[in-house]
Amino acid sequence: MTPNPTPRTAGYTLVEVLIIVAILGIAAAIIVPHMLAAGTLGVQAAARIIISDILFAQNDAIAQQRNRKVVFDPANERYSLTDEADVILSANWKGGTTNNYTVDFIADSRFQGVVIVSANFGGGSPTLEFDALGSPLNGGTVEIEFQGRRYRVTVASFTGRVTVDLL
Repeated sequence: MTPNPTPRTAGYTLVEVLIIVAILGIAAAIIVPHMLAAGTLGVQAAARIIISDILFAQNDAIAQQRNRKVVFDPANERYSLTDEADVILSANWKGGTTNNYTVDFIADSRFQGVVIVSANFGGGSPTLEFDALGSPLNGGTVEIEFQGRRYRVTVASFTGRVTVDLL
């Protein structure tokens, strides 16, 4: 009587595993740089922060029952959140100074190279204002760009709905 051979378990050989790892490595080396092109994340982050600050101004107008403004300054690549008297709001999380709710794309390293192409909220005004009910006085758009990659943030006139589009 001959002994039973050792049963073979199903699995992959070392060569097969190495081939799969090599293929995945080559695919990652080709695909990842295209997904993370320089500046793409910065311009997307800039669009996100603009959207969040617009929504903050809208919600703060409702909570405080006072008008709030988002004042864009395309010439200096920045914008500020202000009250109805144009006094810049204070953001406690930004540190010890008051009247500091300004986002400066030049000074903030997260947004290096991102430019505010235009801001138009009715009649060419760069100011978006929300009333005490959170409705914008005028809708409009803000366009930002980095190396040809342009995004448009749109605020609807009546509802204040904020959308973003890649142009």
